[in-house]
Amino acid sequence: MYLDRDYTPRRRKNRNWFWWIAILGFIGSYFYVRQPEWLANQPLQPTPTPTRSALSWQAEAEIQRESGNYAAALVAYKVAAQLEPENPDPLVAQAEIHMTDRRITQAYELAAQAVAINPEDVPALNVYARSLDWLGRYEEAINAAFDALDLEGENPTTLAILGEIYSDVGNWSRAQDYINQALAVDPQHVLALRNQAVLYELQGDYERAIDIFKQAIAIAADQPDLYIELGRQYQALNDWDNAIASYNAAVDVAPTAVTLDALGWGLYLSGDTLQAQRELRKAVEADGGNGSALAHLGMAYYARRNYEEAAPTLEKAIAILGDESRIEYYYSLGLAYIYKKPEECDKALIWFQKSLEIDPDTPAALEGLRLCQE
Repeated sequence: MYLDRDYTPRRRKNRNWFWWIAILGFIGSYFYVRQPEWLANQPLQPTPTPTRSALSWQAEAEIQRESGNYAAALVAYKVAAQLEPENPDPLVAQAEIHMTDRRITQAYELAAQAVAINPEDVPALNVYARSLDWLGRYEEAINAAFDALDLEGENPTTLAILGEIYSDVGNWSRAQDYINQALAVDPQHVLALRNQAVLYELQGDYERAIDIFKQAIAIAADQPDLYIELGRQYQALNDWDNAIASYNAAVDVAPTAVTLDALGWGLYLSGDTLQAQRELRKAVEADGGNGSALAHLGMAYYARRNYEEAAPTLEKAIAILGDESRIEYYYSLGLAYIYKKPEECDKALIWFQKSLEIDPDTPAALEGLRLCQE
């Protein structure tokens, strides 16, 4: 008799497992159909959602920026910057938006942060140089721009900014040279075209400036500042219909305090003080800290003889603008205090004196002093 080593004695089949499965299935079905109270009252756990990346926030910011929704774009860029604190790009983008919206101090602060993160980031150096230029810190602006040029000798943005800086300091031939270099690298570079138009404006050639601004707008129709600056050329030519149309176009692209202020002030200067007041109110509603919009609204109130509104509005504007306040804001505020009911000559005198410190022969301030002495 031979033994088979692979042989395994068969066991008797145990069918008890079948009954256990049937019982568990019945219990599960019962709980599914008729949930007991303790099970039904259990709170549903939310489905976990993935955390959005910095890239996702940056993409959203770009979409909002292109649509003219600068407030939403800034929010998204800020989140992207927080998620990637070593990335200068979201800071640069925020600074560029603030430049467009004429918040130059904020632009400078963000650009400085970007340069601190990466001193060799050319876009950061570019917006840093441009913000310094707009703040009147020309020597620092030139140094920052040349630092960028050392890194990228044919960067059209850097070359355009150097043209802008030299325009602002009155060296027009040097400015033209750098703008020519920028346009040689990229004939459709919007900032280079814009700075060429501004250089023509500084030279009093408004017609040529208009032609160049139109070229820039054809390339970048979503930039509201281009429409504002185009409107300024028409305004210089007393072509108020085209000026107002340009300011309206800026509002259509991005209804911000800056564009609404430009439209409102254009209407004021064209003699339509009633509609100007309406648009300037919108500007202040969009940004109550915009000193220019507040000053212009105060002037519109004054022109409409609403002295009770003119006085506090102009005073708030002057507090924001500081030394950037124009002399007409001072004496108009003083006169508003005289003409309103009740008059307050004690407050008016302060602003007449401020006007006379700037120009001792200011007729409106001298007349205001005379009225207070009667």
